[in-house]
Amino acid sequence: MEATDPPLLVIATDGDLILDVAQEEGSQQFTYRVRSRTLRATSRYFDNLLSDRFSEGQQLAAALAALKVAGHLNIADAPEDILPHIAIVNVGRIAISRSSNIQNLIADFLRAIHNQDLAVPNPPVANLANLAVVADRFDAVESLAIYVQRRKYLQLTDAKSKTKAGTSVTEDRVRQKLLVGLLFDHPPWVTKYSKHLIMRDSSQWRPGVELDHTKALWWDFPNGIEDELIQRREYILETINSLQSHFLKLYTSGERQCKLGYDTSRECDSYQLGEMVRFFIKLGTLRLQGTIYDNTEPTYYIGDIDRLLESLRQCSEYQIDRNHTHCGLRTRIIPLVDLIQNQLSLEICSLDVGICSECWKHRRAQCAWSLAKRPVISTHSKLPTGGGRTLAAPFVKGHQRNPSSCLDRHITVRDFFMAVDKNWTARDAY
Repeated sequence: MEATDPPLLVIATDGDLILDVAQEEGSQQFTYRVRSRTLRATSRYFDNLLSDRFSEGQQLAAALAALKVAGHLNIADAPEDILPHIAIVNVGRIAISRSSNIQNLIADFLRAIHNQDLAVPNPPVANLANLAVVADRFDAVESLAIYVQRRKYLQLTDAKSKTKAGTSVTEDRVRQKLLVGLLFDHPPWVTKYSKHLIMRDSSQWRPGVELDHTKALWWDFPNGIEDELIQRREYILETINSLQSHFLKLYTSGERQCKLGYDTSRECDSYQLGEMVRFFIKLGTLRLQGTIYDNTEPTYYIGDIDRLLESLRQCSEYQIDRNHTHCGLRTRIIPLVDLIQNQLSLEICSLDVGICSECWKHRRAQCAWSLAKRPVISTHSKLPTGGGRTLAAPFVKGHQRNPSSCLDRHITVRDFFMAVDKNWTARDAY
């Protein structure tokens, strides 16, 4: 028995146009009855396609004129088989497993721009992400964003997520939410989930992984977002690495680090250097490599930055003898780890390393890390006290910022992490 074509889905009973939609040439086609004026009012793609500049628009105008001549003045009474057809191929880089789901997805997209209810009252995140991809494909993001905001779908999703607190979230879901936040103008998701990717890393950014253009759009964010996230993570890792380098340079410089003034102070420094090197090597954050011949490829930390910082906190209070208390690395590195982690922890409200949706849209040239010139040196004021959970406003040489401004705050944090040299000595209270 031969398979039959899916039935026509009527989105608008007074529709004057039939859309024949397929994802690829020769693939299964789905048909929808829609209003051409609604398509043009909500989608720049359809506004251009159905204008008199293109053959599709010219054919539509001619067909509708012929219907009026034939006596079909009320288009709702016109039989569907005599309405003009327009074929659409490719609805965007969606993630759909079955063709029937494509039919439902396009139907929901068309329902949304016709301001109708979706098939599911509270669509899951995956549905919203696919809708965002389709909206981007047909240049209807603004219309869909207004629709989604009016229906409060994202707020409802957040409310449901709170009832499931403690469950882990996959990278696929994080990326879906970030794309939805970006395209449907939901700033909390943009900041939260961009920071999540920066902190947790992405399987897409691993060495040797090639970009797969067949994967859904959220696996390769448009408009420079993907590169921006990578840049921010790399500068944060560079900052953490500079902290390790700072103490290694101090203890190999020959300058006395033990301030007790004992005859054993020099031995204390040598002992602390040895324990420090052993600690970093055990963590996997330091590699001893000869310089006579070095053919190794550059590597970087893969994994959770919070976990990396927590591992630095495990440094023991090494003592060469009972008289040398608080001489070692732990006393000096913990306050600096606090300084960094106060800006990075996903559990706190300071989210300046994440992308600010408002600044990204309207002041990208000023706030983007990937477009900024690196400051030469960063130094800092005194450490936060009283359990403060935000970075005490750093002073970046030549740039005193006003912390009350959203953009200024972002730039202050950006300059801290991007500075070529970090003056950790200004914070090293030892």
